[in-house]
Order: sequence, then C-alpha cells, then structure tokens
Amino acid sequence: MAKKCLGVREDTGDPCKRSAGKGSDFCFAHRSQEGDERIPYLQHDVVHCPEDGQKLSYIPMDNQFVCDMCGGVLQNAKDINPMALESILELPEVADEGLEIRCPTCSTNNDKTESLLQLAFGEFFISDFFAVEWEFTTGSGHLARHFQGVSNVGHCKVCGSTWFCGSGDLDASGTKISQKFKKLTWRDAFRRIRKSGNLWKLLGKGSERGIFGGGNPFGEEEQSRLRESRLRAIDWVTEREERDDARLCRYVDSSGERCNKSKSQKGSDYCYKHRPK
Repeated sequence: MAKKCLGVREDTGDPCKRSAGKGSDFCFAHRSQEGDERIPYLQHDVVHCPEDGQKLSYIPMDNQFVCDMCGGVLQNAKDINPMALESILELPEVADEGLEIRCPTCSTNNDKTESLLQLAFGEFFISDFFAVEWEFTTGSGHLARHFQGVSNVGHCKVCGSTWFCGSGDLDASGTKISQKFKKLTWRDAFRRIRKSGNLWKLLGKGSERGIFGGGNPFGEEEQSRLRESRLRAIDWVTEREERDDARLCRYVDSSGERCNKSKSQKGSDYCYKHRPK
C-alpha cells in the first residue's frame, strides 16, 4: 500500500489525501513542505485551543495555528512579526483580574526543563491580555460582507507565544459570523504583514500608513481607525433599532408580548387592530 503524503493544504491546513512520491514523505504538490520542521510531527505534537479544547490546524501559508471552531490564532515567539508583537504590547490592557487561559504552547512543550518548571510552579497561564481591533471581508462586489470587532490577545511571558482570541458569534454590529468565517478573523491582518516583506522593517514602526492598505494593522493609528469605525457601526445599528421600534404598535398583551405590526397611521401609537375604540 502506498505511503500517505504528510503534507497539508497551504491555505486550510487540511491533511493531503494523495500518496507520497517515491523516496519522499510528500506528494508532488507538497514537496515544498519538506523543509518545514513542523509538518512531519503534526500528528504527534497536537496543539489544542485554550478556549474550547479543539485541535488547532497548522496553516503553512500563514505560518500559524488556527482553531476551526472559534477562529483563535496561535503564533509562537519565533513566528510572530516582532514589530507586530511590540505594537500589540503597547495597546490598552484588558482590566479583568479573573481573565486567564492556559498557554497552548507551554501545555504541549515536551522539553525536560520546561516540564520541571511546570512541576515546580504549576501550569503556565496567560494572564496579560490586550484589546485588539480586527476587521475582515468575505466575497467581492455585491456579495462582499464586512465584519469588524474587538477581541482579547494574550501574550505568554514564559515561552513568548501569543494567543489571538476568536471573534465570537456576532461582530460589533450584531451580524452573525458563520462557522466557516470565524477562522478569517485575523487572516487579513496577518496577510497584510506577511505581504509587506522587509519594507516594514526598513521603514520602521512609525510609518504605519501607506505601506499596504493602511499600514501596521496593530499599530496605534490603524487601531484607532478601526475602533472609530466599530463605534460608528454600533451607533448606526442603535439608531436603526430605535427607528424600527418607533414604527411598531405599542400594544402589549397579557403575557407581555408586544405587537409586531406597524402603526396604522402617523400620529397613532397602535396598529389598525389595536387602536383605541
């Protein structure tokens, strides 16, 4: 029986279904992954989501682990862009003393020294969190949908890994985020950084705009823009709900249910059925 390819899809992390080529652990399509030290051990060194316990999928294209359930992203100290991390650590901290999650990297670390430290001090937890704005778009043209919100990002002081919490079920405007879209929460931000190459390093952190569609997505300037955009979206939804509410009949029945029909005419508070006799 032919040996199965050890490779995974570059964009989703799904295991390859092809057979490995002769003299290789990879098929022809994934031969480029032979140099990636992580991929041959993905089946054994399993990393789990600290929030829902699901197995994290390794996405070679983005060089990160993603939770298919909540959309959370794990980047270790070696992989995360150092300037992106520096920008995140300068953002406002989340003021919640009870907020902590177990570090996914420390939890799966097989290093003997780390294991001894865990025995001495207990499990390592991430307790330093920062509020980070995000946005992403799906589709294009008239099918395009824009989502935005804010999530916690935690940094482990022990191993240097950074955990980006997922989006949740709704974005800032109350729009439902489907399961397949949750894993896109941080996609656009990381790909903007990746596409910048060495340009960001050459220009420095101060050059936050004009590099690639808005600049450093975790920088103060871009985060401020995203925050203002998110708050405007919330205000727009609130105003729309107030307008819709003002159009509805004010009648409430004995069970506390309000009538969902429109008012019968201008100047009236009730629909035709419930207008005062």
